[in-house]
Amino acid sequence: MQYKTTQVVLKEKFLGHDAKNLGELDRVLNTWAQEGWTLNTMTTTVAGNTGFGGGDRTVFTLVFQRP
Repeated sequence: MQYKTTQVVLKEKFLGHDAKNLGELDRVLNTWAQEGWTLNTMTTTVAGNTGFGGGDRTVFTLVFQRP
């Protein structure tokens, strides 16, 4: 069995609660799925506000596997 780990950082909008780059998570998941990898585990970590003009950041750690 093989494993692959990657991280995707989603940045929250300054006003509101929607991620600005949610499509990036979709892109990563679909890219690895097309290559035969399946998602085994996903964890998230939230980092607080990064200063003026920046919102919170959510870090997704994705672990994929394939036989």
